[in-house]
Amino acid sequence: MKRKTALAALTVACVAVTTYGSGFALYQPSAAAHALGGTGLGKAIDASANFINPATLTDLTNIQFTVGFVTEHPRGRVEVGKFGQPMERVAMDPGVFLLPHLQVALPLPADFTLGFGIDPDYGLGTAYDDTWLMNFSATETKIQSVVLSPNLAYKVTDDWSIGVGARFLYFEFEQFSRPLVPGGVGIELGRFANRLRGDNEMKDIGWQVGTKYDITDTFSVGAVYKSRIETHVNGKTETSLISAQPGYGDALANEARKHNGRASADIRMPQSIAAGCNWDVFPTWHLGAMLSWTQWSDYDMLHFDLDGGDTDTRLDWRDTWRGAVGSCWDFAEDWKWMVSYTYDMDSTTWTQCSVMLPPADRHILATGFSWNCWGGLELTLSYACIFMDGGDMTMTDKVGNRWQLETCWGFCHAAGFSVTYRF
Repeated sequence: MKRKTALAALTVACVAVTTYGSGFALYQPSAAAHALGGTGLGKAIDASANFINPATLTDLTNIQFTVGFVTEHPRGRVEVGKFGQPMERVAMDPGVFLLPHLQVALPLPADFTLGFGIDPDYGLGTAYDDTWLMNFSATETKIQSVVLSPNLAYKVTDDWSIGVGARFLYFEFEQFSRPLVPGGVGIELGRFANRLRGDNEMKDIGWQVGTKYDITDTFSVGAVYKSRIETHVNGKTETSLISAQPGYGDALANEARKHNGRASADIRMPQSIAAGCNWDVFPTWHLGAMLSWTQWSDYDMLHFDLDGGDTDTRLDWRDTWRGAVGSCWDFAEDWKWMVSYTYDMDSTTWTQCSVMLPPADRHILATGFSWNCWGGLELTLSYACIFMDGGDMTMTDKVGNRWQLETCWGFCHAAGFSVTYRF
């Protein structure tokens, strides 16, 4: 019973820090890409083309690398209570997360370009007080995920480029919950404390393919497809008894010990398609737009392999759309100012069976500055405010109580810094 609840929450996360992208996807391959909302599908922003669209690597005519990080501090408030009864407001603050990135681009002879990127492609972080009303589902979850992506791009003609790459996935997780022990309808015999942790040992791989076309010298379009990644998670659960009704202490303590052991799940990271355009309106003013679709509906039902027997958990997630517009102004010889707006659709539904991902759409306002301070050395700072719209969900616990959770508000500070050098 215990491990089922814990691993269910884990798998929702791994399908990965959550306040930034639909589901638990992340989109911060560089500080400049962060500031522009990823609107570089038709023209490379920098070597983050490895993540955004590998075909645009052919836009980079010099060897270059970008290294840096984005920090995030998500916070929020939810209201929770039994269905039809007064709600209780609860705070969510999982702390500050550091998301590093590394991008490299290497032009080759015969119109080829080689690229390599390391990006935090998936991530999740939620934390509630141990005593909150829905602690039977989850109290804290942290996912750290990285994708390593080698890419090769080729300029087929002066106007048309293609790019392909592999996506090696690594992630690790840790999740806490306090599942209840049912004794019948409306009867709770006790509570366990559970810790679930594990990783996929970086054994899983997907792929991506992109294309870009220069319609004119100043207007280009591009698209990229990212495949599913089938991953297998191996971990373990640690369970102990924290409370019991009189007369059940010894029996439940023995039951808790039985639930210590192996836990695993087969998880499918969703496929996605993105398309966009870039327009150099003037030599010093550039616009970009993008639209993407992600198939989160793959997570209708998740299957878990536990020492105590296989179980299923219903998620009922839905496919999502993400749209962004961005602008860059070269306002001085060595300076650029970037700004963007992104709408990120919520993947959760009214009937999902985990509280790890608070239900809400996201609105992201981002800005940033780049300074070419010396030769080929460029420094970039970015900042984004992420606002979460209210959303709600219901969930039934093991003794038959029906709970309702509503997101009152959510907010996240996201600041980034990158160093780029072009040889």
